[in-house]
Amino acid sequence: MKRYDLSSDIVKTLKDFVGILFGSAICGFAYSTFLIPFKVAPGGVGGLSQILYYLSKIPAGISMLIFNIPLFIIGVLSLGKMFGFKTVVSILFVSFFTDLFSYKNLTKYTFINQFLYKINDFGYSFTNEIFLATLAGSCLLGVGMGIVFRFNGSTGGTDIPALLLKKYFGISVGTGFLLIDSVIIFAIGIIFKNPNIILWGFVSLFISSKVTDYVLEGLPGTKGVFIITEYPDQIKQYIIKNLDRGCTVFKGEGGYSGRNMDILYVVINLRELTKLKQTIAKVDPKSFVIINDVHEALGYGFKDF
Repeated sequence: MKRYDLSSDIVKTLKDFVGILFGSAICGFAYSTFLIPFKVAPGGVGGLSQILYYLSKIPAGISMLIFNIPLFIIGVLSLGKMFGFKTVVSILFVSFFTDLFSYKNLTKYTFINQFLYKINDFGYSFTNEIFLATLAGSCLLGVGMGIVFRFNGSTGGTDIPALLLKKYFGISVGTGFLLIDSVIIFAIGIIFKNPNIILWGFVSLFISSKVTDYVLEGLPGTKGVFIITEYPDQIKQYIIKNLDRGCTVFKGEGGYSGRNMDILYVVINLRELTKLKQTIAKVDPKSFVIINDVHEALGYGFKDF
């Protein structure tokens, strides 16, 4: 029997921790120095925090915590412990770095303030052009989120209400994300009485989403995943209920053990792949997973015929 290697597990956890720390720092920098000064938000808790920040002067990072903490608690109570320690770490880090890179701290601890433009009473940026700020901020945000996801983290936020919409109303997770982010983007534009912010919000959402996918896998695409596990029913239910994907079950036989087994096969996108790998690692760390590139997928959840 293979012995459990505690040291390798500790090393992996430390790598994930450092990766989440680095990705969160990039996210915080993107929010503070590019997106928040221009009131541009690609939906999510980052968008909600801007509303609270501008209306109440509560620091943006703390505003993120104000929204994320109750969402996290609701998620755990309603959906179980799928939102674990790394999600909490990611939420705390992004909030911390968003405030760390605020203009007040940049001027207090660095000389970088001489390169900043004053946009309004609340924000300063490296550019006075909203186009450049949206482009740079969205790209950096996508890079940061991609790194966080790559190291098995999660920024929480709208993941939770999207899954609740799926659970209680049967709305697909992808549609749930789109609905929630759209409502937040429109709300920001209405509250600040600026329709241009709505357009820039959707531009930012598109750019950051694409960049996140690039960071996760290098190129956009769809993946086919074979899963050989001792707990096929648990993983199958997660795929169907939480990822809103179909799942094919093949009957197989172990070449060495001779035991009958179920082999799961699912086709998913890149973001779902990260979540699926996290779940498999929790349910059955001894499982065997094969991931292949899928050239094209047609049907429900993918391209139309």
